[in-house]
Amino acid sequence: MDRLYIGYVEISPAMEQKLMKKHGVTAEEVRDACQAPNRYRDARWHRHPVYGGRLLVRGSTREGRKLKIVLQPIDLVDGTWRLRTAYVATR
Repeated sequence: MDRLYIGYVEISPAMEQKLMKKHGVTAEEVRDACQAPNRYRDARWHRHPVYGGRLLVRGSTREGRKLKIVLQPIDLVDGTWRLRTAYVATR
């Protein structure tokens, strides 16, 4: 499968607060780990019975913090995605 383009990740203010409070992850770290220029290590599609198709992404920030990120596609051609969640990868 070709490497998917992640040009922009939409992150709402409410999601940004949830990420910091629940997972200790900032919106800047999420974008750093997966947004173009593509730094993500790998990505795969996942079909959730309730939420539909989502992209599971593993990537690292400039500082080397490893994250797992779940994205919902908005516009695949344009590379626009909506953040569903993100957390620090334990392995």
